[in-house]
Amino acid sequence: MANIASKRSKLIEDALGTRYTLPDVFFEFIGAIELLWMTDMFDALMFVPTALLVAWHERPWRVVSRLLLAWGLASLIRITTVAITSVPDPRPSCQYVEGNVFTAFTLHRCGDAIYSGHTLIFVVCAMVWTSFAPKNIVGRVLTTCAWALCVAGSLIVIANRAHYTIDVLLAWYIAPGAWYTVAWFWYWQVTKKGRLLRIEFPVEVGRHRDADSREICQRRRVQLGLTSDGVPYDPVAMYLNALQDSEMTPPRQSVEFGEKGGSAESSDLLELPDSSCVVDVGGNSSRDHALP
Repeated sequence: MANIASKRSKLIEDALGTRYTLPDVFFEFIGAIELLWMTDMFDALMFVPTALLVAWHERPWRVVSRLLLAWGLASLIRITTVAITSVPDPRPSCQYVEGNVFTAFTLHRCGDAIYSGHTLIFVVCAMVWTSFAPKNIVGRVLTTCAWALCVAGSLIVIANRAHYTIDVLLAWYIAPGAWYTVAWFWYWQVTKKGRLLRIEFPVEVGRHRDADSREICQRRRVQLGLTSDGVPYDPVAMYLNALQDSEMTPPRQSVEFGEKGGSAESSDLLELPDSSCVVDVGGNSSRDHALP
């Protein structure tokens, strides 16, 4: 789709007879540089530490699933935006796509503007650190560094005139939105319904970390509405089943035995099932008592 946008930009430039750049406020305050390799370098600086975090995480497939789904959703949105609206490229040294749009490849092509794919990678990787970094001082420091690299990388993209500022801002808006949309869908449509629990809880249902206590795991299962086997339970159905079982169980009756004219002691109170016969232990003579 970016190749199609590049072709359209070339047609517009040929029709106008000149190449121009749209006005941008940040272009007025950030000087232009010609160091495009730095945009790719910041991609590596964000992606490599994030990959190490995933490899060392206690639930790596859970992190990978969230990362790929959020990245895929945001990239799908980018496919639509980059092809629908073509704007003049802010970088005069960009290259137009020549030949077949489905087979041609150009690394820094013109027209690939709305919105910034590099910034998308920055923000998604920073969201991984925000959600899955260790909950200690080291994790907080590394998460802060990730967001600092994210901001620095965004400024480098603008300084290289690889994108307009609006392209970078749209990536900042869409990437967290895609991240939390995936989180919401996963919680309500996957975890709450007991699906793919081997990804969510690879060790035990309700256990996020090895250090989680039994009480924490049980509380988490109750909040999710899952049994220890990962089966969603229905409290109403469970209550009706228990009530039905109690009605099918034969009642136990009690009968008092004691001496004539005296009150029965608590030790003389026996519980016996229906149609049982007992012997009076409180009198001198033995006689059978059949329960009504």
